[in-house]
Amino acid sequence: MALAERMRVSPRRLAGWEPKETTEYFDADGLLVFRSVTTREAEWDMEQVDMLLAAQAFKADIGPHGHLLSKATSPEADPMNYRSSLGYVGHGPFWDYAKKAELDRIDAYKSQFPKDSPPNLNGAYFTVEEIGG
Repeated sequence: MALAERMRVSPRRLAGWEPKETTEYFDADGLLVFRSVTTREAEWDMEQVDMLLAAQAFKADIGPHGHLLSKATSPEADPMNYRSSLGYVGHGPFWDYAKKAELDRIDAYKSQFPKDSPPNLNGAYFTVEEIGG
């Protein structure tokens, strides 16, 4: 669910826009009447709805690899399609050293227990501290 949708505010409101308010005072025979009518500009219009729907569609199209699924699964991405200019090349492996430190610590903790009686780590978490840098 998009941030704007959860907050029930339009994308332009998130960008700093504020709706215009107009207050009109009504008078009768030149005297101020003790009532006013304030009208607030609508926050949602078709453009804002379109922007929110487009953002949701774009987010839904992003695959687990960070590429658009509509492109990654298209016939244009098929490496056997010699006429296509679209392709993908894999790189790596790359190491997330913070995650590695966390997993190494978990392994070290588990190694303190007998193999036939591993610790129950339900609810446990391990932190990683950055040093140096």
